[in-house]
Amino acid sequence: MKKNLIILASAIILAVTAFYITENYKANSGSAANPPRQENSEASTAADSNANESRINLMDDYDFTLEDLNGSKVKLSSLKGKKVFLNFWATWCPPCRAEMPDIEKLYQETKDSDLVILAVNIKENKKAVQNFMNSNNYNFTVLLDENGEVSRLYQVTGIPTSYFIDTKGFLDDGISGAISLESMKEYINNLE
Repeated sequence: MKKNLIILASAIILAVTAFYITENYKANSGSAANPPRQENSEASTAADSNANESRINLMDDYDFTLEDLNGSKVKLSSLKGKKVFLNFWATWCPPCRAEMPDIEKLYQETKDSDLVILAVNIKENKKAVQNFMNSNNYNFTVLLDENGEVSRLYQVTGIPTSYFIDTKGFLDDGISGAISLESMKEYINNLE
């Protein structure tokens, strides 16, 4: 009986370790996210002059309004003219939690600039998210996607997922997995 318990405990530890290593590898790989798709049935004849036509305008075509932790409504399209770092996350997600200190550092460094950081929490209640933010002294804006509607609109299949949106509302890049402060800055510096 004791031998069976030891074998069972060992198997559980191995499974948890394998899961953690796999998730950690995925988080560090920084693979491209699945951005919302824009159907384009007409072939472009002047690709260089119409480059923006083939890009996805998230503020026009994938606009949303969500409530922040203070109860204020935030509409994505109202941020046109600013760079937007849009991050989908959850409090229970280890890679999400790992990148939060870097998001806070980025927020502190850029809070007086034209960059807006929006961390969209997926399917958690306001109280749990507020407790998490308060206990970690995070101050960046968190939006609540309690029913997962916006994460479905943005085709988020894993978290964390980050989108970088330029001042005209166009998607510049999408990343699935945790990213470092240096990578965040690099993506943001590439925005128009």
